[in-house]
Amino acid sequence: GMTLAVPNNLQYALLELIAHINVEDYDAIPNDFINLGFSPEGVTAERLKESGITEGLSFAFRQLSQGGGPKKIQERVKAEFQERYGSDLSDEELRNAARAEMLQRMEQQLESEGVDVKGVTNVMEEMSRRNRELFKLPPYVLYVARAFSTLEGIGLSIDENYGI
Repeated sequence: GMTLAVPNNLQYALLELIAHINVEDYDAIPNDFINLGFSPEGVTAERLKESGITEGLSFAFRQLSQGGGPKKIQERVKAEFQERYGSDLSDEELRNAARAEMLQRMEQQLESEGVDVKGVTNVMEEMSRRNRELFKLPPYVLYVARAFSTLEGIGLSIDENYGI
């Protein structure tokens, strides 16, 4: 059920992605995305970097690489947010602070490019509009994700700190 014939070029590209994640070379990930077919033809690595993907993915991959599944990730993210925004904030206040920072960063990026946006909806619409053509999910991704999630579930049932 969980087998898939992966072409040689994708095997190599997947190994490169895993290597870049392991050595925390997150700046190489936009090229990996292109090589894996996550971006349509014509999208450059520079354009992917400008979209902010590297920062978001580096945060996610840092959390995933530490293992422990969703429960441990939630604990680490909360601790990081408390360190960044204040340990005296409630969970809701931490989420609001993180959203506000994300919105501020998107607004700054758009303003630096001369785009005049006002309000959350306009910023989100503009970022979505300009980034929607940057990404696509190749059909094989579902099979790989399913296999990894199954393996991680088995590992976590034996060791709560397991990380695939």
